[in-house]
Amino acid sequence: MKDTLKSVMLLTSLKNHDKNERILFWLLITVSLLSFLEFGQDYITSVLNNSGFYMMQSLSYKLFWFIFIPCSLLFLNLQNTWSLNANNWKELLKKSILIIVITLLHLFVFSLLLHILSFKINDSPWPLSFLITQKLSTRLYLGLSFYIIFAFIYNHFDQKVEPSKEQKSDVHTLPIKHGSKTTFVDTQKIKWIVSDGPYLEVHTSENKYVILDSLKNIINSLPENFSRIHKSTIVNIDQIESSKSRGNGDYDLTLKCGETVRLSRTYAKPLKGMLH
Repeated sequence: MKDTLKSVMLLTSLKNHDKNERILFWLLITVSLLSFLEFGQDYITSVLNNSGFYMMQSLSYKLFWFIFIPCSLLFLNLQNTWSLNANNWKELLKKSILIIVITLLHLFVFSLLLHILSFKINDSPWPLSFLITQKLSTRLYLGLSFYIIFAFIYNHFDQKVEPSKEQKSDVHTLPIKHGSKTTFVDTQKIKWIVSDGPYLEVHTSENKYVILDSLKNIINSLPENFSRIHKSTIVNIDQIESSKSRGNGDYDLTLKCGETVRLSRTYAKPLKGMLH
C-alpha cells in the first residue's frame, strides 16, 4: 500500500512540476537542434568529399545528443537529493565529481547502444571496448562541456527565482498532495522536516506526511522561522526547547514535543544566539 501511494505521489508530482517540464522541453529542443546540425554536417561532408553517405550509421551516432536528456534529469535529481546546491568549495567539489560520473555514464550508455545497433546495421558488430575508447577520446570534452554549462545555467536561474524574505514571511500554509487530493497544512504546526532519499517526511503536531520534494525547494515555501539545521533536516525554530553541544561544533536540539534533532556545525551560525 505504501509503495502504491508513493508511486501515485511520484506521478502526480511529476505532472505538476512545471519547472521540470520546462527543463525537459528545452533539453529536447537543444539536443534535437544539435543532432540535426551534426546530421547535416555529415551529409555535406560526404557530398564535398564525393564519398558515400550512410544514413543509418549517421543517425545512430546522433543518439549521443538524446542521451543528454535522461542523464541531465538524473544529474538534477542526484544534485537535489544530495543537496549539492551550496557555493562552498566542498559542495562544488562534490558537484564536479558528479558531473564527471554522469559524463562517463553517458559515454558508456552511448557506446553500449552503438554496439547493440551495430549488429543490425553492419556486417560485423563494433567491439564495445573499441567504442568506449573511441568515445572517451572524441566526445569526452563535449559531454563535460554540456553538463558544466547545464549545471551553471540551472543553478543560476534557480537562485534568481528564490522568493525574498518578505515573500516567505507571508506563507501560512503548505500544500501537500495525496494523489489527486491536496491538504493545506498550517506551517506553524510543522515541527521538523527530514529527507528520506527523494522524499520528505513532514512532521506536524498530528500527522506525518510523505511528499516528493527536496529540502532546497521546500524551504522556499516556508516562513522565516524555519531553518536548515542539517543537510537532511529543516526545523521550526519556534519548536526548539533547548540545545546541547556535542563538543565538535554540532548540537542536539530538543524540541517542545520531546524529540531530538541534530544541528550540524555547517548550519549553526544563523542560530548561534539561541545555543548554549
